[in-house]
Amino acid sequence: MHQYQIGLTASYIALTLGGFYFIYAIKYYISSLLALGLFSIDPEKLQSKPFHRILSLQNQDEITIGDEPWVSIHLPFFNELNVARRILEACMDINYTNYEVLVADDSQDTTIKILHERGWRHGSPIIKFVHRKDRSGYKGGALQQAMKYIHPLTQFIVVFDADFVPPTNIIRQFIHQFRLHEQDKKPVAAVQGYQLHYLNRNENWITKGVRAEFSGSYMVERLAEEILGAMKMVSGSVFMFKASVLRELGWNHSITEDWDLTIRLYIEGFKVVYTPMIQAPAEIPTTVRRIIRQRMRWAEGHTFAVRKYFLSAIRSGKLTLAEKLEFLYFAPYYLQSFIFIIGSVAWIIAQHYKRHPTFWTPTLGWSLVFSNFLAIPMMGLTGIFLEGDLAEDFNGVFSFIALSYFIMPYQAYAALKGLVEAEEGFWFRTLKTGHITDYFLGLKLRGIIEWIKKLRKSRELDALDTIRVPVKLPIRRLLFFSIVFLVIWPVLEFVSGASTGSSLVNNLGYMLRGVVNG
Repeated sequence: MHQYQIGLTASYIALTLGGFYFIYAIKYYISSLLALGLFSIDPEKLQSKPFHRILSLQNQDEITIGDEPWVSIHLPFFNELNVARRILEACMDINYTNYEVLVADDSQDTTIKILHERGWRHGSPIIKFVHRKDRSGYKGGALQQAMKYIHPLTQFIVVFDADFVPPTNIIRQFIHQFRLHEQDKKPVAAVQGYQLHYLNRNENWITKGVRAEFSGSYMVERLAEEILGAMKMVSGSVFMFKASVLRELGWNHSITEDWDLTIRLYIEGFKVVYTPMIQAPAEIPTTVRRIIRQRMRWAEGHTFAVRKYFLSAIRSGKLTLAEKLEFLYFAPYYLQSFIFIIGSVAWIIAQHYKRHPTFWTPTLGWSLVFSNFLAIPMMGLTGIFLEGDLAEDFNGVFSFIALSYFIMPYQAYAALKGLVEAEEGFWFRTLKTGHITDYFLGLKLRGIIEWIKKLRKSRELDALDTIRVPVKLPIRRLLFFSIVFLVIWPVLEFVSGASTGSSLVNNLGYMLRGVVNG
């Protein structure tokens, strides 16, 4: 009787937590389908909102924006000896007139010497250095301190982490996107671009895995959020804010200052927009230790901020239903690791004692685990496919799988810590090496550039209805049907087990044997 109770209890725990995680898996699969669909829509539909804005041709150097409002670029530094010159030189080369570069420096090494060399302060653009002797508030504190020194005419503020290399046209891209959203019902506080973790993608198996992870996040998950009008997160770097909004809300002293600010701006009635067409390449952490520390900070700070603002966000009348649903999805985001671990252990115990509810079948358990396990890797594979680097980068998906499940226990611990602690922990810096293995020449964005050229010609020929994105349809169809299968298989297994008490696989086997035997 004791073993029966243990097995049955474990079965219900496994099914409950596995089903909860499956909700996230379904969202990842749906996001993949939406992204695959967006890059194959009819060109005429692209001209309608929101598709035109998401894939606006803002990556062209010849983009014009008319007047040039004053822009302040903020660079938070902390011991950035290996990359300081690179980011400063890239910012000086930006194709724009009315802008300044403001370095918010907390460095305790010799980075400060770099900031004083080579006459950075002479000429154009204006470059300012704000050095703090302490790290109070960490990155958020440094950025808030920088707000005191911005040019009085500043209308927009752009933030780049030190390991990024912004392209020359990026300010024009951001402003163009703001102007596309001028007539929106909800005011736009910020535009988030694609943090393209790319510069050292071929350094080792870890960098390959992180490259695949970010591809899935920025080419699939965030793209789907924009299509659905859901809540989007400001993500630490490669974003532009309206200066008036930052003056009003300010930066908080949080170890995830970006997520903290995101929640507050949505509570105040603003929104964030995202497009993958604004891209800035960055360095990828190169060791498991650095990845673990980075993700533990993310998990702790994210969960702490959710607990802090949860009721305010849910009660706010300024968030739309889609935004509130996305916030509910974000809320236990890093607790997924804990849920997955407990659910998997419970499932193993249930399998050991072989005690299950009447509708439980081994195939249902395996299909649920399998679908949950592959959800995020499938999203990464879809992102890489859409970027056009499938042949070169697909093996990074396997690295990503190994890395994700290795760091999962650490992430689970940090998320639980953020849920119960009275104060947040410390900020652990991720070392930047400055090492480059791949120079960024722009994403292929599978078929998009060729499609745009044909679209322009088609306007002259008045043959819009004949144009489609030139992609390899067999691969697209394979991804599409694989995703659909991974979504519906556990559902069919559950329905079959609940109604007949046996597996769908067994039922299909009986049917096939019946046909064969006449």
